[in-house]
Amino acid sequence: MEIWNSRSLDNNQRFIAAIIAGFVSALVLGLAYGIIYSRLRIVMSVLYIGIGYGVGHAVRKFGRGVHKRFAVVGALMTLLAIMIGDFTAIAGFPGIFRWLITPALWPQVLKTWLIMNLSTNINSLLGLLFRIAGIYFGYTESIVL
Repeated sequence: MEIWNSRSLDNNQRFIAAIIAGFVSALVLGLAYGIIYSRLRIVMSVLYIGIGYGVGHAVRKFGRGVHKRFAVVGALMTLLAIMIGDFTAIAGFPGIFRWLITPALWPQVLKTWLIMNLSTNINSLLGLLFRIAGIYFGYTESIVL
C-alpha cells in the first residue's frame, strides 16, 4: 500500500512528479493567458507574475523538493508557460495547433516572438521585466524552505 502514499516517494520520483506537474501547469496557465490575450487584446503583463507563482506552487506541492534542481524546473516551466502564452496570443487558439504541426512556421513565429519581446519601446521593456519577475517567482516558489 505504500505506493499510494506520496510521502514514500524518493527524491528522484518526486523530481519526476515535479516535472510533470510543472509541465501540466505551464501548459494550462500558458494557454489560459494566450486565450485571454487573443480574445481581449489587452496586454496584462502582471499576469506573468501569477503564472510564475502558479507554476512554482505546482512544482513545490507535487515535488516537495529542497534542492536547486526543483527551483530550476520551476523557472524553466515558467519560461515555457510564458512562451506558450505568447505564441497562443500571436497565433490564436486554433492557430497554435496549426503552428505546432507545421515546422516550417516555427522560425517565423519565433522571430515574431523575439521582435515582440526585444523591441525598444517602454511597453516591451516593462513586459520583459514582468516576464523576468514571473520566472523569478517560478524559481523561488518551487522549493520548500
